[in-house]
Amino acid sequence: MKKHHFKLFIGVATGALLVLGQAFAEAASASDGFRDIRVAPGQAIADDFIEVILPFIRNHPETEEGDAGLSLDIQKDGSGYSVQIVMTGYLDDAVAGEHYRGHVIRTADGRWELLSMAVKPICARGTNVGGVCKSAPPAMFLAPGAPPASPKMCVNVAADDMLNVRSGPGTRFPVTGALSAGTCDVELTETCEGNWCQITADRVSGWVNTRYLISSN
Repeated sequence: MKKHHFKLFIGVATGALLVLGQAFAEAASASDGFRDIRVAPGQAIADDFIEVILPFIRNHPETEEGDAGLSLDIQKDGSGYSVQIVMTGYLDDAVAGEHYRGHVIRTADGRWELLSMAVKPICARGTNVGGVCKSAPPAMFLAPGAPPASPKMCVNVAADDMLNVRSGPGTRFPVTGALSAGTCDVELTETCEGNWCQITADRVSGWVNTRYLISSN
């Protein structure tokens, strides 16, 4: 396995962890491609600063090709600190990595609390629209002459196999359902990231790898 490059940019203030400087974090909004991650008030608290952001760093991709990288930047921001985490190295079709942006404060009892966190994908292909890398459905999965919107597809897997439906565009997202071989009421939407597209079929909806779909026509 290739040796991964790990880049960690942290200053030497406040226990050699916090960088003092001009605040640059902004509120997350769809216009800049970030999606808010819900942070339950009073829950994301730890004795050490780094512990409140570890859940986001732990998901750093491990790949055997390409250069996986991680950068962490912490700066003074009013009464707290802004955090920027950029992770690259995904080999998941259109997504090359993720950019996290959050805000951490020091609580009255001297602990650390994560107040907010947002994330946007780093698009290898397609365009970031409202926090999702969007591209047109792969032309090879559309029937000749069929309109690009909502074509009907069939699941093309072995008879004893199932096609996983996931909560997001890639195998790193949890499975939320499955489609059996030969299911032919799969509606392919225009929301795609590489070979992954959002679908609806009966009572199942989510993301599937369109390599396992064929036209129902």
